[in-house]
Amino acid sequence: MENRGLVLLSKFSVSARRLIGVVNPAKLIKDSEYSAQIFQKVSEFGDEELIMLSLEVQNMLGLMSVTTTPTPEKIIPIKPLEVVEQKYMYGARS
Repeated sequence: MENRGLVLLSKFSVSARRLIGVVNPAKLIKDSEYSAQIFQKVSEFGDEELIMLSLEVQNMLGLMSVTTTPTPEKIIPIKPLEVVEQKYMYGARS
């Protein structure tokens, strides 16, 4: 695991300690059931900062799957609005 990952994991475990109690980082990495329980508890509390940290940790551990939306078969480009040219009415007048 990279240094950034270890820092993120330790930041998460320290932040989660305030709300849900002790979090074992080694067990969080190895045991999928334990990690699912911890992330579920975090999401129930609703602390935005902790939820964002948990999402980053889940992404780092590969627990989140990225889903893509199906692309439409035909993409219709957006046409720019036509600019109507008008006489310049501001400034010096003759």
